[in-house]
Amino acid sequence: MRSSSPSTSLAIVSSRAPGKIIVSGEQFVVLGAPAVAMAVNLYSKIDVRPSQSGQIEVTADIPLHLVSDADKRSSSADNQELLEPLRLAASATLNHLATKDRGVLVDANCEIPIGAGLGSSASTTVATISAVAKSTGTRLDRREIFKLAFIPENFLHGHPSGVDQATCTYGGIIQFRKPSKINAIKVKRPPMILVCDSGVHRSTKALVGSVVKRSRTQADKFQTHLEEITRLSNAVVKALRDEDDIALGSLMNRNHELLRQIGVSTPRLDGLVAAARKTGALGAKLTGAGGGGCIIALCADNKARSSIARGLRREGGTIYNVSLDLQGVQ
Repeated sequence: MRSSSPSTSLAIVSSRAPGKIIVSGEQFVVLGAPAVAMAVNLYSKIDVRPSQSGQIEVTADIPLHLVSDADKRSSSADNQELLEPLRLAASATLNHLATKDRGVLVDANCEIPIGAGLGSSASTTVATISAVAKSTGTRLDRREIFKLAFIPENFLHGHPSGVDQATCTYGGIIQFRKPSKINAIKVKRPPMILVCDSGVHRSTKALVGSVVKRSRTQADKFQTHLEEITRLSNAVVKALRDEDDIALGSLMNRNHELLRQIGVSTPRLDGLVAAARKTGALGAKLTGAGGGGCIIALCADNKARSSIARGLRREGGTIYNVSLDLQGVQ
């Protein structure tokens, strides 16, 4: 259900959405296996105000250290791959609401690294959809936001599973299965997760495409993987509910090995995973599409988290101490 409020067309309206990590099942979720994902307290914020041009305009304030080297070379502020999904999100929202006035200026401020597997594109598109709707005096419900987000996400990632925008929309910890099965996982104590950015950012679209192609040429092998990852993701849900960090860490380690076997890990990511485990992580794995981006490490306590962070910094990683976001898009 959506709700309407008096028009705020002359005011600046804002929405924000969290980033995300994948605890289990990435890459395989595109092929139909369940994934477990967690919204984290890295955010994108979208401001929408009237545009005098009568057209959709998009600007972005993204700190350079969060942008890949490739995007820096092509001038990050004007890079179409960064801005076009937001224009598509705004357009899709106005079309959905049958709004004739298309004069909106969308200004994005993102603190989530780009192309690092932390959901920067899903977060910004989800927040854009919410904010553009608010600018017309309408509040979309979460299911509408989730569905509309497929339009910009399809542009950016080809044929995404939907897990990223589901997590950024709903918040919390979810188990997700294509095309739109979203189950909230209620936990008494969220896992203590450390995120480490390898500094090598990549294209999700290319990586997902290569895995889908490989799954067709190695059907039997991938079917075995899908059956295992389905059991693994269900076991992750149980471990989270039981607060069993030892089991959760072991499952994360196995998930990383499966991702390594299908060719989406890299020596750099494997090295960071090994360093995390060596310095005390109960489990560690890449998160997101792979090929670069981030790893996540499960920590037993604050003392272990500090030790793991020091070890990963020695390896040249950038550390994010994240916590669970329960709100989703606001």
